[in-house]
Amino acid sequence: MRGIFIRIYLAFLVTSLVATLVTVLLAMYYRQWSNDSVNLIAPTGGYISAAELMLQRGGEPLLLEWLLTFERHPSVNAYVFDDQGVSLTPAVPVDVLSYAFAADSYQARVNPLGQTEILVKAPLHSLNGRVYLLVVEFLHPLAVFNLPIYLALGLVASLLLFALWSYVLSRYLTRPLLSLRRSVRAFADGQWPVRIAPRVLARPDEIGELGREFSQMASRLQRLISDQRQLLRDVSHELRSPLARSAVALELARLDAVPEQQEYLDRIELETGRLNELIEDLLHMARLETVQDRQHWQRFDCAELLQQVVADARFERPDSPLQLQLPAGAVTLQGDPRLLLSAFENIIRNALLHTAPQTSVDISLQVAAVAEIRIRDHGPGVPEHLLADLLRPFVRSEQARERSPDTLQQGHRGFGLGLAIAQRVIQHHDGTLQLGNHPQGGLQVLIRLPVVV
Repeated sequence: MRGIFIRIYLAFLVTSLVATLVTVLLAMYYRQWSNDSVNLIAPTGGYISAAELMLQRGGEPLLLEWLLTFERHPSVNAYVFDDQGVSLTPAVPVDVLSYAFAADSYQARVNPLGQTEILVKAPLHSLNGRVYLLVVEFLHPLAVFNLPIYLALGLVASLLLFALWSYVLSRYLTRPLLSLRRSVRAFADGQWPVRIAPRVLARPDEIGELGREFSQMASRLQRLISDQRQLLRDVSHELRSPLARSAVALELARLDAVPEQQEYLDRIELETGRLNELIEDLLHMARLETVQDRQHWQRFDCAELLQQVVADARFERPDSPLQLQLPAGAVTLQGDPRLLLSAFENIIRNALLHTAPQTSVDISLQVAAVAEIRIRDHGPGVPEHLLADLLRPFVRSEQARERSPDTLQQGHRGFGLGLAIAQRVIQHHDGTLQLGNHPQGGLQVLIRLPVVV
């Protein structure tokens, strides 16, 4: 917890310090502004003397020029009315007018709850004997200081500051995690060896430890899986040699065999052929799990591929009807047509084997966002708890486990590898394969493959 905790703690500490510093600076600024206003209110007599002096020395023009200097003071305003009650400056507030023309006294009016804090008036005497009236307005600092705008600007600034700081902190914490996620995804897709960014491995915190642990785990798993696959390939290759010698010995035995022995020799030949097919399937599955080369991929029409598979199946099983439904146009896919042809053949042969007598195998191709191939038989189906396991190697339903000579002669190998190989081919083409029981009976295989536009 030493690394991430310290960084999060420091982030919140810096945020609190910045917020406190900004608050203190604003308080100091407001206090200085308030003090300036108080200092302006204090010399009221000086304003009256200065205004009367300007009036006596330069008349109304100099007095008006003196009044214009108050525009630079946000908290103080000054107004002068002549003996006719006309203001020398325009835009006089209503409160100032009512106070100026009140005949009760020259006492200052204090209104702390309103915008005007203090109103002070005094007479000004010119040299020619005319009397003017000076009204000085001292505004409360909050009246000048626009609090709603300040709060809005402060809120926006705070949101931007915290958003920026949160983005920096989140990028610091999530960037290595995103890199690790890409490495995990590559590991799951079989892209070995797994490469983790050096900056993640060099981190001294918990994320760096996670990256180093995952790197070690990936190396161990890669070594174990590679050894397992190599063992599978070695065993499969080593089995081919004795099987080949058995085939030669079988043919030699046929030369000297009596008719009563032919049945047993045919059985030996059948089992030897089944072993060869099993080894071929194992090697095929091992290649699918290890080879991810897509350089030889090409575009092809899925409808034509299905037509070829159905034509071959009808030739092999002329007594088994197949129903094929295709869209009007071409359905273009990108991939290895040979691999997909083999996958479709495995599924369709499996459907032909398990469909009920005098029933068809229904095959349909539809195109939406992806190409959907549905292959359905009219057999007994599969128990729900076995559907997911059927895609694993060497897993078969109970009906498939019961082999008979008839099923063997029909090409039923029954190793439990056909659907497993088909699924790996579909996944190799970035598609999905799902098994389900049709509501009206039978097993339905749904294949989704991406379409090339």
